[in-house]
Amino acid sequence: MSLEISNTEKKPTWLLHSTAGACSGGFTRLICQPFDVLKIRFQLQVEPLSRNSNISKYKSIHQSIRLIYKEEGFKALWKGLLPGQFLSTTYGLTQFLVFQKTLALLSITEKELNQTSSVHFLCGVTSATAATLVSYPFDVVRTRLVAQKSNQVYANMRSVAISMFRMEGVSAYYRGFFPTIMQNALQGGFLFMFYNTFSKFSSTNTSTNTTVHDDRINSVKQFSSGFLAGVLAKTIVYPLDVVKKRLQLQDFVHSRDGFGKKFLCNGLLDCIYGTIREESINGLFKGLSPSLIKAGFTTALHLTLYEQTFKLLQSLVNNF
Repeated sequence: MSLEISNTEKKPTWLLHSTAGACSGGFTRLICQPFDVLKIRFQLQVEPLSRNSNISKYKSIHQSIRLIYKEEGFKALWKGLLPGQFLSTTYGLTQFLVFQKTLALLSITEKELNQTSSVHFLCGVTSATAATLVSYPFDVVRTRLVAQKSNQVYANMRSVAISMFRMEGVSAYYRGFFPTIMQNALQGGFLFMFYNTFSKFSSTNTSTNTTVHDDRINSVKQFSSGFLAGVLAKTIVYPLDVVKKRLQLQDFVHSRDGFGKKFLCNGLLDCIYGTIREESINGLFKGLSPSLIKAGFTTALHLTLYEQTFKLLQSLVNNF
């Protein structure tokens, strides 16, 4: 992250980190939303994801894109974008701000910040936990919109929020929260740890690597480090993502006619056991392909845009 900050520089550091994180999160969501739609549709399907299956609605990435386009139109690939934007913006804002603050606390000086992998893992866990607490209701709303056909139950983000409050209460906004906290905390920790490691290994001048004194950021290597970190971190925690999505929709399954068999469970352990019983261990990895594509590009874009945006804002403020 953009860490080489001098005490003499004229800038509200927390505001720069927050703004850069929010901007990178929002733009990345806009680009990568179709992968998220596919991932959620795959995760919620009980039937196998197989081209040879006669009972499955969704069989592959290409077939699913064509089917969604045919049944719901091109815009359906960006379904849930508005709550997704709120989710990504608030998550990015909080995550990078808390990461920087935590890293500063664990460092000897503000100029020479701690570069060990264990510290980056701890900062990643802390920042992801805080970001999840702030942004989680938007995740539930987004999942409800993506899970349905066009305006089948909910017309928009506002109708989801109001309906959930009236029919299910405030607790519905945090359904599936426990596996989400576990997933995001671990993913955040592994993400920053791997990114720090790959950045050093590739000798790229990201600001997480203070050993390279070159003012030019090698964006290609930076992007590659983010892509690899995103893929590895997502693979490790992916089963928790599947369980989270299924828990979020437990009061919504009866409105998912036309998507196949409905999945019912009570709590984290029952959801894991039920998935393995019905679909084998492979059920916990449904939607992994589009998820890894999304995770790789999303992380690479998110981190690269964050660094570039922070550098631009830093330059603008210092020259003001």
